[in-house]
Amino acid sequence: MNYKFSKYISEDAIKVQIVNTDNVEKFLSSELLQLTKFEGKYKQILHLPESKSVYIGVTKESTIKSIDVWNKVDYYELGANLVNSLAKTNYSKFILEGFSNTDNSIEVQKENLMRFCLGMYQAAWHLDSFLPENKAKTKKIILSISESDIHLKTLELEKEIDALTKGIILTRELIELPPQVINPSTIGEKINSELGDNPNISITLLDKAKLEQMKMGAFLAVGRASIHAPVLAHIVLTPSKNVKHRIALIGKGLTYDSGGLDIKISGFMKTMKIDMGGAATMFGIIKALSLLKLNHTEVHWISAFAENMLGGDAYKADDILTSYSGQTIEVFNTDAEGRLTLADALTYATLQNPDYIIDAATLTGACMRAVTEYFTALMGNDQELIDSLQEAFIEEQEKTVYVPMAEILREQVQGEIADLINTGKDPSMGGHITAGLFLSHFVDQNLFRNSELDIHSPKAYKWAHLDIAGSVYNKYKNSIGVDGATGQTVRSLVKFIQKIDIA
Repeated sequence: MNYKFSKYISEDAIKVQIVNTDNVEKFLSSELLQLTKFEGKYKQILHLPESKSVYIGVTKESTIKSIDVWNKVDYYELGANLVNSLAKTNYSKFILEGFSNTDNSIEVQKENLMRFCLGMYQAAWHLDSFLPENKAKTKKIILSISESDIHLKTLELEKEIDALTKGIILTRELIELPPQVINPSTIGEKINSELGDNPNISITLLDKAKLEQMKMGAFLAVGRASIHAPVLAHIVLTPSKNVKHRIALIGKGLTYDSGGLDIKISGFMKTMKIDMGGAATMFGIIKALSLLKLNHTEVHWISAFAENMLGGDAYKADDILTSYSGQTIEVFNTDAEGRLTLADALTYATLQNPDYIIDAATLTGACMRAVTEYFTALMGNDQELIDSLQEAFIEEQEKTVYVPMAEILREQVQGEIADLINTGKDPSMGGHITAGLFLSHFVDQNLFRNSELDIHSPKAYKWAHLDIAGSVYNKYKNSIGVDGATGQTVRSLVKFIQKIDIA
């Protein structure tokens, strides 16, 4: 790995001092402050090479009345800013100080320290697999804590930093890797290499023959023109004690999306390796949770992996597909494929009888247009679940906006010659919302028509949908200032599940 937490303070380390506008004069002379214009304000960074020290301001003052809950100090962003600002230097060892010089509780101070470290580690990571060693961009980071803050660094904190770092980097790596490396034929090997040694994890990979036997008609149609046969991954993380809670995490797993026969126009196919961003996110979460360990919560990660390609066997607009649930779907556009794979994955998830189902998907361009690349759109059918998730996202400062799934738009996905259509009838009508409404039909067993599922007491499951089309991969519009995969959402869902586990 490219990071390390050291117990020892190295003589050649650079000292990083957190300051605010009230105490800045304690560390710097008035002459130096006047010369550099450094005041200790948020995101201000003063680098003094001669003394091997860096000062980072954390005072954030708003000049306009606002109720924006995201408009506050983000230590994850500050840690990343530090690494980015020193990108052209050779520094690799850092001594962190000043996190206890606040009015916050010790627990908040620990959270700030953890997020700062996470931000540093993430800003330091890049995908270097295809570059010569002399052009590698990943920086090796070694952190230690000053004596004044050493009480904040506990073994539990180190474990959490390590687990989250590994989980987020795994998510970003999977999204960044090219489709000839990560595809339905190779994903099983990656899952086994990352999780196979953990005795608390079981791995099931359902191949094309099994999926055909199960009649996953929507999922299979999307992947049938690819040389890589579709595969459904079902990973179960078992807690150390008796199971009190069960959560199903569903991630959209399109390892490449050409658009199919409704091929993407010039320029829009580039970066479609990111269409497995939902699956990569859930993979990273399972990785982190497997290292942190849960007491009473069983977590299921389910992803339908496929490529949406062109060929003589490609599914077509006008096809009518029979989903795993038995509900029929008329294809209006082959580039609305993600919701078809999710339909069967969500149906499969209900059969695990979870307390909550949460899916994440790079689902719609409409989401980016509506909420921007900064935000994830959060939808669902249970207000308590929505509120709990939103609370976790706000705590972790990962920008997520709640979007109500207005019932007035449900007619947009109702079919005339099939139960459903795979796009909204009017493309100008909130495409991210109609996509969510479409998915809602596959978490309510009362709507299922496949008698072979043998459901005796059908129920509607508590479900939340995260459209991460913009937030999962963008150009510098994120907390760590990267061009590419962001790793956003991993921290918040880990936090949410940890809270469930101790409830």
